[in-house]
Amino acid sequence: MYIVEQISLLILLAAEFAITIAVILILVSGLISSIHGAPYVPIRKKLTKDLLFFGGLSAGDVFYDLGSGDGRILISAAKNFRVQKAIGYEVALWPYLKSKFLIKRSCLDGRIDVRRKNFFKDNLSGANFIYMYLFPKLVDKLAYKIAGECQVGTKILCPSFPIDIAKHPGFKLLKSEKIGRITAYLYEKI
Repeated sequence: MYIVEQISLLILLAAEFAITIAVILILVSGLISSIHGAPYVPIRKKLTKDLLFFGGLSAGDVFYDLGSGDGRILISAAKNFRVQKAIGYEVALWPYLKSKFLIKRSCLDGRIDVRRKNFFKDNLSGANFIYMYLFPKLVDKLAYKIAGECQVGTKILCPSFPIDIAKHPGFKLLKSEKIGRITAYLYEKI
C-alpha cells in the first residue's frame, strides 16, 4: 500500500510540475509576442475559411502568414485552398510549438513550413499572398517592407487593421467586408 501511495504522489507531483511549466511557457510566450508588437490572439476557427475565401486565395498561391500563431490560418490555406506553399512566421514559443503539433496532426507538415523567426529579418519576396492579423503599428512597418520586397500583384489580407493607403500609395484596396465581427481588408501591391 505504501508503494502505491508513493507512486500516486509522484504522479501528482509530475502533473503539477508539467502544468506549472506549461503555464510559464504560455506566459513567457505572451510576453515575447507583446514585446514584438502583437500578442497571440487567434481568429475563431470558423472564420478562417471565410476570410481566405474573401481574399480569393487559390491553389497557385504562395501563402505567407506573418504572426502565424497556432497555425490555423496556414492549415486552412493548405487544406481548404490547396495553396502551392504555406509559410508561417511565429516568434513566441508556445504558439509555435502548438502550430507544429496541429500541423503534424493534420498531416500537412510536408506542405506547411512554420519558422520561429522574426519576419522582419527574412525576405518576403517569395509570397504572392500575405495574411497579417497584427496591430496597426506592425501593419504600418510591414507595409514598407512588403512594398520594397514583394512583386506587383501580391495580395495582402488584413483582418481588423487596415493599411493606410494615404501613407502607403504602393497599395490599392481591392475590397473590404465584415466577416463575423471582423472587418477584413484586401489589398494589392501596385
